Amino acid sequence: MGVGYYTKEIAAISPKLLIHIFMPVLIFSSAFAIESNMFWKAIVQVLTLALPGFLLSTSMTAVLGVKVYNYNWDWYTGMMFGAIVSTTDPFIATSLLQSLGTVKPLTILLEGEALFSDGASYITFTVFKDLALDVHQIQATELAVKLVLKLVGSPVLGIIMSKIVMFWLSYIFNDVLSEITISLAMTYICFYFAEWMEMSGVIAVLLMGLFLDTVNFSPEIEGFLLRFWEMLTHLANTLIFFIVGIVIVSAFKNLNNNDFFNIIVLYFAIYIIRLVTTIILYPILLRTGYGFSWRWAGVCVWGGTKGAFCLNLMLMAFQSEDLDEIKVRDKFLILTAGMVILTLLINATSMSLFLKRLGLFDVSVPKRMAMYSAVQRVRETSENTFSLLKMDRFLADANWEMAKSHVQVEDPYKTGNEMLSMEEFSPMARTSRCPDCDREVPYTPSAHEIEDMMEEARMRILKAQKTSYWKQYSAGMLNREAARVLMNIAENMTDHKGLFMSVQDIKKYWRLKGFFVSLKRKLEDWLYDVKVDKLKPSRNAWLRWCYQLVFSVPFEYSIYVVILLNIFPIVLELIHSIGDPFTWEVLVLNYIFTLSYVVEAVLKALAMRKAYIFNHWNQFDLFLILMAFADILIEHFMGANEAYYNIQTLKLVRISKMLRLTRALRLCKILIPNLIEAIDRRINKQLSFAYDIGKGYVMGEEDIGKIIDHISDDTSISKKLKSILEENRQQAVRELGLLQRDHPEIAISVKTRQAVRAVFNSERDTIRTLMSGGVLDDVEASKLEKMIDIKMKKLAKFPPTIPAPTAQELLHSLPWLNKDPVQIAFINRVAKLLFFDLGDIIIRQRDKPQGIHLIVSGMVKITGVSPNLGGKEPSKKGLLTDYQSCGAILGELNCLTQQPMESTITCETATQTCFVAINSLFEAFDMFPAFPSLEYRIWLSLATRISISTFMENILFQGMNYHRICAHLSRAFLLELEMNQKLEVYDGSMEDVVVVYGSCGDVQSLCCYDAPALVNKTTHQIVGTVNTTRLLVIPSPYAVVKQSSSSTLSRLDSVPCLRHAAQRRASRHDHTGLLKTSNKVMSEEGLPENTDSPGENT
Repeated sequence: MGVGYYTKEIAAISPKLLIHIFMPVLIFSSAFAIESNMFWKAIVQVLTLALPGFLLSTSMTAVLGVKVYNYNWDWYTGMMFGAIVSTTDPFIATSLLQSLGTVKPLTILLEGEALFSDGASYITFTVFKDLALDVHQIQATELAVKLVLKLVGSPVLGIIMSKIVMFWLSYIFNDVLSEITISLAMTYICFYFAEWMEMSGVIAVLLMGLFLDTVNFSPEIEGFLLRFWEMLTHLANTLIFFIVGIVIVSAFKNLNNNDFFNIIVLYFAIYIIRLVTTIILYPILLRTGYGFSWRWAGVCVWGGTKGAFCLNLMLMAFQSEDLDEIKVRDKFLILTAGMVILTLLINATSMSLFLKRLGLFDVSVPKRMAMYSAVQRVRETSENTFSLLKMDRFLADANWEMAKSHVQVEDPYKTGNEMLSMEEFSPMARTSRCPDCDREVPYTPSAHEIEDMMEEARMRILKAQKTSYWKQYSAGMLNREAARVLMNIAENMTDHKGLFMSVQDIKKYWRLKGFFVSLKRKLEDWLYDVKVDKLKPSRNAWLRWCYQLVFSVPFEYSIYVVILLNIFPIVLELIHSIGDPFTWEVLVLNYIFTLSYVVEAVLKALAMRKAYIFNHWNQFDLFLILMAFADILIEHFMGANEAYYNIQTLKLVRISKMLRLTRALRLCKILIPNLIEAIDRRINKQLSFAYDIGKGYVMGEEDIGKIIDHISDDTSISKKLKSILEENRQQAVRELGLLQRDHPEIAISVKTRQAVRAVFNSERDTIRTLMSGGVLDDVEASKLEKMIDIKMKKLAKFPPTIPAPTAQELLHSLPWLNKDPVQIAFINRVAKLLFFDLGDIIIRQRDKPQGIHLIVSGMVKITGVSPNLGGKEPSKKGLLTDYQSCGAILGELNCLTQQPMESTITCETATQTCFVAINSLFEAFDMFPAFPSLEYRIWLSLATRISISTFMENILFQGMNYHRICAHLSRAFLLELEMNQKLEVYDGSMEDVVVVYGSCGDVQSLCCYDAPALVNKTTHQIVGTVNTTRLLVIPSPYAVVKQSSSSTLSRLDSVPCLRHAAQRRASRHDHTGLLKTSNKVMSEEGLPENTDSPGENT
């Protein structure tokens, strides 16, 4: 009894309640997850299938219900039934296509059609339901208003709601609970508000979801946000099918053979109707959006399964008591439920086989090659990990063969019936036999294969660029709008075969055009007059006094006070009930104020002489004075005898009195500078946005350029891609440099904000590391993170402009000076400020190094070859072209190694540099030898920059962004390895080792590491293969390195005494051009024993 009662209660649940609870979730989650750029390109195709296609299907289904079935339905009931069963829910087809990663436009087309057809079906169902109940009570005007509200008002409401959500989220930072709550609450508010206003809640929520994306939310909650909506969608679908299942079971008790036959007829008829509809709309679909093909048409027809929305509409019809229970409600329930069950049993289960038969499961050769390459890298990483684990004292006796068999990664694109291995299938691995010498020669890919591989590599580059932009946004290096613009451009490029993102695609955001720029120019022209600004005072003493008086600040503000006082009697005169008793007093005040304006004009005319009449404000003042005299004349001759004049004359008198208020317009001159300042802030924000986009683009190009070899295995394609990316990067760097030249305060602001955010990220990572290690508990870590989040949120109001640093400030910020006042004072004393014009050459290729240049302002172009890092077998040097601007240091490495300059540096703009001669630099090395010496810190700074580039090129570190790599290297130190000297590495004290200068070899595998190179973690002992090799060592987080454990480590604390300075300077340059370091033993205080102080030698 209890189960039966419970079942009846569930079966009687209100379908409107189901619609209002579950439909907002289902619609918003689908719209929010769809790729917006591809969707908007396919919008014509989507609307073609969802509107005319849906109406055609509904009409033909209504013909089936009215003319074929013997249920005696009218046309309104038939259209209701057609609206219910014509909806689609192609979740099986879309999930399979998404798992393949192919035919993305088809996936977007199916998802978009399902979303919009849901809205169209809901509107069609409600309209024809009202008509079916009582067609005579519905007026044409009322029906037209309802349709306009649903078709026009609903999308507008959805867009407005999305803008409200965007505005609200812009004031929230990293608050997971608040942002998730806003997304959920606004979804239901939008739906309910639309339904309350008799609009379509489905369409309103749909548009709101389409105009929102993950960039609108804080980057750290992206994963949780998507999982949250995915969970809600799964929950809603589960509950709908559960409730409807109970209803269906109770209804199917009365199923007869005729109903079963009608369900079979309906199933075949629905898909025939859908096929006919697709054929009719095929010409439109073929010529719009992404085009159309017969394979796509087959997927659209067979993939049109029925789902939750169809069941919801069916429940609404089933529980409408105004409809006939036996002929309409029960038949709707039986036919619709049977239709849904058949589509799930037949179409859903056969979709995978259907896609294979159409050839949509076929994976292209470039995709298979990319997957094969990735699998090989994963296997290589596994082998390296096994090599390291075998040295673990706890795991040494593990069954390694069994472990390897369990972790073996297979190629997911490889099928069991393939006759060829991937190595034989690869165009790069295949060989052909020469008919003359019978020798195997490498196979050369055809032009078509090259084109396919190039296109696949292009698509992967665009995806990698989007990933780079998202990483920058997550790290706070890109603001929300800049990240959205860059990702949208990258997404749009996927639709243009053979095209890459270029500077021209983002340069349009740099141009200062628009209303604000024009308004500022007009206001400046109005406020300032060049002729007046250049006016000089007269030699006449009286006129010079007038000049000084007129252009003084007290005089200007005294006139403003007079204008403010004049407003009071003017207003008093206009209010007759108050001003009539004081007519004489107001008249006298009017004469006094007019006289004061005349005196001001005379003084200005005497001070400015002929230039007076050319000033805009003076012209306006003369106009006001003339109006004042006209007002006095009118008041004098006509104001006293108003009764003797006609009505037109009286109106003229009143108008003249009102015109006195125009004197208050002079107060606008006070507001114009403030208005110009506000416009400046808006323009600076636009320029900051432009610089943000440019910098993000450059960083993205640099990130992708380092992993090109991992994207494509073909040498020719990799070389071509590198050339394209490098050319784009150079153009972008040049444009950024020119933008910084024109607006240096904008660039400094962006860089400062990003530096602050990078430090905040580092602090937050440190807190999380301490918490994971048990040093901090959850409460303490939460308090610290909340404090950092508050400070991060304040970055949204960071000043858009910061004054450019001076040469002295740039010197103070050099990393190798370490803010040492003595060293900074010495560098300040020996440094020279040099000025170069456009086209001047600062450094010539093959010249001996003269010193270090620190760019203070301007931009330079570097052309030459890549620097020589002292390797044993120098790689072929490629041509180098780059641009550097303010803050860049030129010539460091060559001054340290005494090697000729590899590049020519030319001024692209007027440039100012701070120059430190090489002799002064060596003198500084000798004056400041205490560890860490100045020379050591310069080497460390160079080694860090080289290592950053090396890490970013390594595929294993792609999960780390630039600033995280910098934090990883912050604990690093330098080691010097001489010829044939051995060093134990990765002995538990080292996390990573980078060869930054010179060359070394693996003692066991004989593998050679030429700088720059990351030493493999399977290497345990290295040996120097050139005179001097410099290694950057990143110690393990909890490693303790003893000073006496290695002679190489102890050398870090050794310094040459000053009495050997001359000998040291003479021996700086040997046949390899490398620096030598003395093995002097350090005292406990860290200073050389038996040496004079630097000050005494100096």
